[in-house]
Amino acid sequence: MSNAFGNYNEIFFAQEALLVLHKALGMAGRVFRGYDPSPQAYGDTIRLRRPTAFTAANAPAAATDLNPDSVTVTLDQWKEVKFLLTDKDLSLTRPRIIADHITPAAYALADAIDQAGAALYKKIPYGNQASSTFALSDITAAHQGMFNNKVPMNDSANLHAMVGGSMQANILNKLTATTASATQDPALMRGAITSLYGFNWFANQNTPSHTSGVAADNAGTVNGANAIGTTSIAVSNFQAAGTLKTGDILTITGDPQQYNVAADVTFSSGAATITITPGLKQATVGSEVITATLFGSAKVQNILFHRNAFALAMAPLSELGGQLGARIATVTDPITNLTLRSRMYYDGTNSAVHVALDVLYGWAILDPNLAWRLSDY
Repeated sequence: MSNAFGNYNEIFFAQEALLVLHKALGMAGRVFRGYDPSPQAYGDTIRLRRPTAFTAANAPAAATDLNPDSVTVTLDQWKEVKFLLTDKDLSLTRPRIIADHITPAAYALADAIDQAGAALYKKIPYGNQASSTFALSDITAAHQGMFNNKVPMNDSANLHAMVGGSMQANILNKLTATTASATQDPALMRGAITSLYGFNWFANQNTPSHTSGVAADNAGTVNGANAIGTTSIAVSNFQAAGTLKTGDILTITGDPQQYNVAADVTFSSGAATITITPGLKQATVGSEVITATLFGSAKVQNILFHRNAFALAMAPLSELGGQLGARIATVTDPITNLTLRSRMYYDGTNSAVHVALDVLYGWAILDPNLAWRLSDY
């Protein structure tokens, strides 16, 4: 292929940007990733194979049908970074091209992907709040909760903990105070938490904050019978004018599964209809006590999770514009399932080359019980 733009061409942009994108991913680099090889458009849905889980049965047992379960993912995120190249830019060397243009563009895309993933905390129905004086027991409590939820806690390669700045500082301070010869620990001296209690820790500036609803009386009563799978339940006996926010955690007496509020709620005379996620795992007969866990205002939600709790799905975008004068290249990493498109086209009016890097993706919850929220105090 001839290269009229010297050090610039669409394949070079796509390949280099994909490398940077992979390195820059935070939470998104530590989850299950799926890929549809067919070109897709914004808003399309694809199906991903959910990781298979087996159950041991008394022998001789019937063979498990390996028809894998799947989850539908909507490709509802289409992010793009676009910039102009002047005649002077076109004369830059490849290292300068990478440093000045490709790297910051790819970081911006990685940041957008990561923020969308972190927002899934609102669908994690389990968590605990750190104590006012942080203690490592706050982490072991989360560890115990995940163990009780049957998360595979011996799978350390796939267990991760994403923390915000405050939690990172609390853990570093505690480790420094309790570790013999802490100044000799290279990781602590770098301000890094590597492996602790079986988790691979990483600090992320995209770790989300959550503001709970406000209700002095945060317990009410389920009204009437509700079948398994129901996602909308009527309740009463909460605080007269209380509120619940999307992402607040709910427990129902007698049901081992916990739930999240899926849409904001304002009670009228203590009554309301609450939309929940996931759907009910256990039917209700009515009169069960339903309790909301309210962490308060603007609390950072540190997320501990197994890789299979979440899925990031990507698909290539169309290269149809290549038939209309644009120069387009799409590259996909077969190992990570990351895919990225680059486009170049000339703006004759302004004598400039437009460059666009874009990605199409969607996030999904595979199993919310494989994750845990450790809220800042």
